[in-house]
Amino acid sequence: MVAIRAFLFICLLFVSAAAQQPDPLPEFSLRTLKGQTVTSQELKDSIVVLDFWATWCEGCITEIPAFNRLEQKYGPRGVKVIGMAVQSGWAKDIRKFARHYKVRYTLLVGNDDTVSDYGVISFPATYVIAPGWKLHKKYLGVSANKAADIQRDIEMLLEAKR
Repeated sequence: MVAIRAFLFICLLFVSAAAQQPDPLPEFSLRTLKGQTVTSQELKDSIVVLDFWATWCEGCITEIPAFNRLEQKYGPRGVKVIGMAVQSGWAKDIRKFARHYKVRYTLLVGNDDTVSDYGVISFPATYVIAPGWKLHKKYLGVSANKAADIQRDIEMLLEAKR
């Protein structure tokens, strides 16, 4: 009887753990401001900070320096910081904006399909993505602790990757 209970408990733990595994995020193939194509398939083995933003979003603009710092600190360790500009005009318009605000991380030109695929309903929406192209955490809006929280997420994912 004890053996059966132990077996059932282990089975329950296994099923519970399997149910908690996140599904892979939607795939994309989008252009950078320089015209190069970046695909989610290329990023699947990396830790990625994917920020959906718009040039008209004041909160998004305030986060640029924090994302620049994340890129500077974690880029050499293989972490990809990517801004996905959506609802912001043509690449030339976004390029001017990026120069003005000194964006130092990769910017992609997103579209309505990408916004819909990722379920983005407001800006900014930031996804911390684990290897395997799986959602680790999603941050909506702007908060005083967001950059520090993302940094902790990155450190945890880097540690787990070792």
